[in-house]
This record gives sequence, structure tokens and C-alpha cells, in this order.
Amino acid sequence: MKLDKRMFKFSAGFTLLEFLVYLGIVSVVLIMAGAVGLNIMFRKAKLTAIKEVSQNARLVSETIAATVRNAQVIISPVVGNNAPALSLQMADAAQNPTVFDLSGGVVRIKKGLGSPVNLTAGQVEAVNLNFVNVSYPQTPGTIKMQAVIRFLNPSGRPEYNWEVPIFTTINIRKK
Repeated sequence: MKLDKRMFKFSAGFTLLEFLVYLGIVSVVLIMAGAVGLNIMFRKAKLTAIKEVSQNARLVSETIAATVRNAQVIISPVVGNNAPALSLQMADAAQNPTVFDLSGGVVRIKKGLGSPVNLTAGQVEAVNLNFVNVSYPQTPGTIKMQAVIRFLNPSGRPEYNWEVPIFTTINIRKK
């Protein structure tokens, strides 16, 4: 029996070695793309936490500062003392007293007989809210406020760990 040379002719394709090299290169590229994608997702989560905490900290500090500036008298804490709540007498009797306090990790404001209104959102918690009356005698009043606002992280994921301390001093501006 005579063998036909066409039967043993190699087809134009990849050798096993070439295939393994290409497979290795593609695997490295896919692993790198996956790592970049995961990194982007973790950074987005971290930025979400930073943004939420920063916005809440800013809202709390600006609301308290604006209210203190427009107050008439600091009711509590008394001069030289500190307290976890701030009570102010306002020019409008319907808003007396205006009280800032911390309840269950939420900073609240209560004006007069109205219901308390939350200043912080549900994704953050406030801790260590403290007001110190640092007024001098015969002055309208000065309050030093301290607090920490942090992102709630029930899952314990490290990319959601973020907190912002708030330190500010505010003077009453009588008109």
C-alpha cells in the first residue's frame, strides 16, 4: 500500500507551545483587568463614604453655626461648663428654646414646642457631641462645638471606614 503524502502534510495552525504562550498572555491581561475593576469598585465605595460623611458634617456644623449666630442668649451650657446638648434663646419666641442634641447617633434640632428634626442622615452616626460655653463676662456668648461624624459600616468592609471630626467655635451676633 502506497501512502499519500497529502495525508501527512501539516495544516497551518498553532503548535501546542504557541497556544500555551498565547493563553498565558491572555490570562495575565484578564487578571490585570479584573484587578483594575475591583480597585475601581473599592475606590467608588470609599468615595461614597467620604462624600456622605463630609456632607453630613458640613450640614451639622453650618446649621448649628447659623443658629448660634442668630441666637439672643445661650441658655445651656452655662459659662465655663460643657454639655451634650445646646439650648439657645432665639429672638422669635415661637422658637424658644432651640435645642441641639444627640439621640441614637443622630444630631437633632428642636425649635420651641415643635418635634425634633434630624440633621444627620441614616447612613452616618454622630458620636461625642459636646458643647462648651467659652463666653467671657459681658459678651453675647461663644460656644465651642466638638463632634465626630462617621459612616455606618454594619458589614465591616474596610472601604466604608471613614469619620470626620468637627471642631468649631461660634459667636452670637446680636443685632
